[in-house]
Amino acid sequence: MIHEIKPHQMNNQFGIQDPKLGDFFIRYNGSKTLLKKVGDNYEVPRVRDFFTDSGENGKKSLTEFEGHYLFNIDGTAYFLDDSIDEHIGNAAGFEYMGNRTFRNMEDITQRLGGATAAHLAHWESLHKFCGRCGNVTIRGDKERSIICPKCNNVMYPRISPVVIVAVRNGDKLLMAHNKDNPNPRRFLISGFVEIGESLEQAAHREVLEEAGVKIKNVKYFGSQPWPFSDSLIAGFTAELDGDDTIHMQEEELSEALWVERKDIPPYETDVSISCCLIENFRRGFNLQQD
Repeated sequence: MIHEIKPHQMNNQFGIQDPKLGDFFIRYNGSKTLLKKVGDNYEVPRVRDFFTDSGENGKKSLTEFEGHYLFNIDGTAYFLDDSIDEHIGNAAGFEYMGNRTFRNMEDITQRLGGATAAHLAHWESLHKFCGRCGNVTIRGDKERSIICPKCNNVMYPRISPVVIVAVRNGDKLLMAHNKDNPNPRRFLISGFVEIGESLEQAAHREVLEEAGVKIKNVKYFGSQPWPFSDSLIAGFTAELDGDDTIHMQEEELSEALWVERKDIPPYETDVSISCCLIENFRRGFNLQQD
């Protein structure tokens, strides 16, 4: 999954530090992140792509860097660019790309680091002004927060809980395709947790709402951060409870059906917990509940 980068290690503890030329450089335009085109793939830019120690070769001096520290992986930091320098955004060899581009990066540390940095950049972009009084906000200097200096409203990074459920019906798995997902492959039933309900209650509700079937023996499988939707996803396995007739929620899904294990293609190359749950079923693991 995307957060599994061993033996590498992310240190996301809040801090303040100066950039080095080898650190990563994140610029966000409100919906996309500036990436470096390398062959047929993309990489996260480095500070040295736009700055030098003394400003030679048409680049700015590192002393002119306008940005702030986010976190580091194996000691190499990620910085979010705070400037409005149009030259950086239009530099040759760089391109603003949708954040799901991070999913296909060959370097697993840049995959996680870039997507997490974009998650934080998106959060900051939504809180330039206080939602309580409308005043201009500032970044906190003691913790990862955004503060209104006028009314003292404090805002923290948005992390929404999501559940995803692998529902078994004997040798069949409940699979679906969301209308908003550009990937044509089938995945699993999932959805955001509502206020006032547990993760398990959300699993029951989402399956019933989207597929019209009831489930039992709901068991926790694992979790993962999912920066592409500002969420933390909790995965569950479950069994069909009663009638297997599917009543699909057509407003959200283009397809929902029971798929035989033998008809499920490998899902090993993806970075999501959805693929891990599907592979767990396809390979015949954990088929029996305790």
